[in-house]
Amino acid sequence: MSEVTGWQPLWVGLIFLGIAHVVYSCFAFPNPDEAYYWLWGQHLDWSYYDHPPFHAWVQGGFAALLGTSRGVVRLPTLLSNGLLLWSYYQIARDLYGKQAGLAWGIIVASLLASPLYFVFLTLAWPDQWLLAFSLLSAHWGIRFFDQYRQGEGNSTLLYGAGLALGLACLCKYTAVFVGLAAIATLLSDRQLRPLLREGRLYRAGAIVALATLPILIWNYQNDWLSFQYYLTRSVDSGGTAVKPLEVLSFWGLSILIVSPFLSWPFLQLLRSQPLRQSQSSLGPFTIGLFALSTGVLSGVGLFSTALYYWNILAYVLLVVWLPTYFLGIGSGRSKATPWRHLGLWRWAQGFGGLVATLLVVNYCVLPISALFGPDGDPDGRMLFGWDTVGPTVQAVQQEQTVAEGKPPLLLTTDYRSASALAFALNDPGVLAVSERIDQFDIWAKRRPLAGRSALILSDDWHPLTAALNQQFEQVRPVATVPVQRWGVPIKTYYLHFGEGFEPLPRSPFTLRPRGMADANALPLTPLNACLMLALKPALSPLV
Repeated sequence: MSEVTGWQPLWVGLIFLGIAHVVYSCFAFPNPDEAYYWLWGQHLDWSYYDHPPFHAWVQGGFAALLGTSRGVVRLPTLLSNGLLLWSYYQIARDLYGKQAGLAWGIIVASLLASPLYFVFLTLAWPDQWLLAFSLLSAHWGIRFFDQYRQGEGNSTLLYGAGLALGLACLCKYTAVFVGLAAIATLLSDRQLRPLLREGRLYRAGAIVALATLPILIWNYQNDWLSFQYYLTRSVDSGGTAVKPLEVLSFWGLSILIVSPFLSWPFLQLLRSQPLRQSQSSLGPFTIGLFALSTGVLSGVGLFSTALYYWNILAYVLLVVWLPTYFLGIGSGRSKATPWRHLGLWRWAQGFGGLVATLLVVNYCVLPISALFGPDGDPDGRMLFGWDTVGPTVQAVQQEQTVAEGKPPLLLTTDYRSASALAFALNDPGVLAVSERIDQFDIWAKRRPLAGRSALILSDDWHPLTAALNQQFEQVRPVATVPVQRWGVPIKTYYLHFGEGFEPLPRSPFTLRPRGMADANALPLTPLNACLMLALKPALSPLV
């Protein structure tokens, strides 16, 4: 049998998964969280309750320039993914020399074949920018460290790494793991420790701090609400009992969703000589980032809940080393090298292709769970029907505006439906009234709501509760909107009209966020739903 070399094993996966990525981006209605972040961009602020502000600023800018559409919502992903892939190529060029192109192809194909990265590089979430800026910061920081070992080191690289890290922190708080990995790399290398006596290291730290100033301003203005939320979500589980099963679930789901066919190479790479004996700071930085992120989140999981996608940065540098596993190539080698572990590579590509296909079908064509009944994947079902629900709500709103002389409030019973309705109507005034504490509570505190009439949109997942009914003088049904596709029922929305809204005294500054049960129920439904359909027997013991 002839040896396989070059790009041949890459093309099928790159083309198929690339097409799946484009199809989803172009045709799927915004995921509820995508619409939620778009809505943040219509209410520009220093920061937000759930996450830092960078992604909201980007969404606000694109909407102001290009209007509102699903294409515009996902257009920034071209920039973030472009920055990410450019950074990967620069690292591949430093590490693999003349074989950088092929190594980069393996890196890109591996990212697309990992269900975790396929989702996070497709949907317009803050994580895309987190990945891009984190990798850029690590790349520039590693280059500076390598230069410093040989001489002075280019200060511009160090300051650029600090700025990129600050921008990553403006995307999600987990960017702190990149900073911690940089510190661990510095402290573990005697040649780098003299940096601790140099002012430029602390100037780089000051750049990080200045970049994150908007987060501090917003939290100061709002009694540190966002920090309280994450502390409560990550630490306070209502008890002190150790939960080893939570950690096992965290590890098991991480292996499945990163891809079991890539997780095994990652494990082997962490034990390998090329990574541990690397002459570059890339080796210790890779190990440090994986160990710190995975270790801290595993520790959180012992007492509370750690979600697998919080650990997305742990693998961002490990991917760079996959060419050494599948090809055994190294810096300066230009000779064609035969592929190794080709069967494992093909399984990884096939697994990624299966999950990508399920995602596209489930969110662009028809929720697969709808073929088996009214229950299952409620988050995914929310991507359908807004071309009917939106006009129905708008028509009733216009009728009530004529009758009352002013438009009624638009309320829904959950942040997901509120975000989707706001996007469908291009109306940033929609609010969610639910038990969950979220950004809508911040906006509601800034608006006069008492005494207003309102249209209330609900569904079977988040019905109109007695507690919400009691906040109105009178509530009456207006319309029922069934959603179906090709005769297959998907879900039903219910529209009510309420008069004399009197919101209950409610402060997101004192209420503990609801949602630990939701967290344990595995959010990030686009990935969970498709993986469970494909791997239900394997996943059921972990869920």
